[in-house]
Amino acid sequence: MLDDEAAGTVFPIRDAKPEQAVPAGPMGYDLDAERLLLHTVQSVEAFEALLTTGTLTPDPALAVAQFADAYDWMYRMMAARLPTRGQGALWLWARTRRSHVIGACRLSRGQVLLTCRVPRERVLLSHFDEWHMALNRALGMPKLPEESEDEAFARWEKAQDEFDARLRAAGMRDAPIRDWPTDLRNEIETSWDCILDRDNYGPFECWQATVHALNANEVIEAVRIL
Repeated sequence: MLDDEAAGTVFPIRDAKPEQAVPAGPMGYDLDAERLLLHTVQSVEAFEALLTTGTLTPDPALAVAQFADAYDWMYRMMAARLPTRGQGALWLWARTRRSHVIGACRLSRGQVLLTCRVPRERVLLSHFDEWHMALNRALGMPKLPEESEDEAFARWEKAQDEFDARLRAAGMRDAPIRDWPTDLRNEIETSWDCILDRDNYGPFECWQATVHALNANEVIEAVRIL
């Protein structure tokens, strides 16, 4: 057990191989709970900062420069939708498969898996798979209820081809989104709004969470991954 008076909290810390990092069975996620169950893998340095200060905050400078436009959009969505303010975002799983968490732990040996419960109002949820549309500078366009997967892909592909043609005509296909003409930038960013709406997706989809900060008293367990 850790008793960190500076952080004012007590939570268990254990060592485990990836396969034992989370309990067997259902993960227990509930996206409608007042306090959301969340998981995140953090570096040893980040974990030590959490223990020392009682709060873990992100460093936006560590964000992958290639995805700066997508991250900037997410930061703006957090500023618009959350009551708290901060710089950057911490990323957590809000609903995913146990095998996914274990797989992430296998790739993160030596780091720390945190299990947390964070008040719902401080969390912005986004669809895990569709977030890759923003990362890849592609239109967001979820499948309609009456569509098959093939029909949904064909509809998206047609819209994406038309959008790419307009980008090329503007000479902006390889330019950062922040440099695009206002109408094109607004169009693609507005299309990403679907990523934040749970009504667009089925009941078993994977969701991620972003927060401005994580407090030590919101951590219920830390696992050093062996």
